[in-house]
Amino acid sequence: MTSHPLDVDLADLVDGVLGAARATELEAHLDECLLCRLKRRRLEGTPAPAPAGRPLPAPAFEVAATEAGAEPSVDDLWLAGGDDRLLVLVRGVAGDRVTAAPVTFDVAAADEETVIVEESPFRTAVAVHPALAMEIPRTALTAKVGVLPVAGSHGTAITGPSDPRIEIRQHLADRLAGFAEPPPPGAGEAPPSRPEQVRSSLIADLRSMRGRACAARALDGWGDLVLAEQRGWVPLVTVDEVGVVLVAFDTPHGLEDELDFDAARSVLTRLNASALVVLTSELGETADVFDAAALHAGIDMPSGTHSPPRPLISGLVAFDAVAKFLDQHSGARAMSAPTRGPVERVEVADVLREAAAAAAADLARQGARFKIAPKRRGYESLAGADEAIAAALATAFEGGSVVDKLQGLAGE
Repeated sequence: MTSHPLDVDLADLVDGVLGAARATELEAHLDECLLCRLKRRRLEGTPAPAPAGRPLPAPAFEVAATEAGAEPSVDDLWLAGGDDRLLVLVRGVAGDRVTAAPVTFDVAAADEETVIVEESPFRTAVAVHPALAMEIPRTALTAKVGVLPVAGSHGTAITGPSDPRIEIRQHLADRLAGFAEPPPPGAGEAPPSRPEQVRSSLIADLRSMRGRACAARALDGWGDLVLAEQRGWVPLVTVDEVGVVLVAFDTPHGLEDELDFDAARSVLTRLNASALVVLTSELGETADVFDAAALHAGIDMPSGTHSPPRPLISGLVAFDAVAKFLDQHSGARAMSAPTRGPVERVEVADVLREAAAAAAADLARQGARFKIAPKRRGYESLAGADEAIAAALATAFEGGSVVDKLQGLAGE
């Protein structure tokens, strides 16, 4: 199968009412598709068949929810929503809003941004998605079910835009976003995206749109980059496409003064980046891109006046700014093989024959310009010599001398 089966087909397979031929086809697809195995497991409530070495156990547990009046705090596990509930981990509390990350039991679907916590209140491993965290109202939390410090291993890397785990990530992000309160009537534009949301959407878009040549990974911290930490910058993403490295981070106000540019130059140098993508998500959706030269003062030509540092790219949303820089510098598009259209066999002899015929005809036409008869006849004599010229050129593929062949042809 080249596409995912319909949910109704999976339901019929679970109920045992699907035809034998179609059931065999679905089973073959399930052996290869993690996403559809997870769907079937949820439909039947028992472990889905999985290839050897990749078991998908269905946890059996019961955890009593705490009292309804409990107050959320960092590292608390809560149920969010009513009938369609989602398990979330509280990452921050600010007034009447909390920052929450989705939590699932699908540890086999964990990617490199997912933390697999082996010890949980459910006596089974869980998968925490901190990169998908976003702000939701406290009223969306319905019951506390335990405490879960985030520490553990990570899953395997996303393999490309066709990886089914991208769809799982999008599903969780959509579920969590569904708890956000709608804007009141008459309200203006929606508030700007938080850095966590910017990070998640930027990584997902780059993986989906740029293909396997583009590696986009979450940047979790600044390490020993003290200047960036002092400026209050939030690290977001590192992007590597064919050796062109971009570092994206969020700032309160962009790069404004010499202290900002000093800190930016330290980030560029320490992370061995080709350019920086500077966002100000609290102020707007656009981003600025600076390479090493753009982070220094310059001289305008032809006036000769000194100019302050200024971005190479500005006025675009983060994804478009990154894509534009990569298109200009990485060359990945030029190196990518065509994805559509048949590949036809090319005969080198035919190509040489066509090229020789075109060149001979062109030179023969040029003969008409000359007034000296011998010279004109020399040019015109090339008419009809395309086969002989092509044969002379073909000696290059046989280890012979093209020059000797052409000289012999001229003598004839």
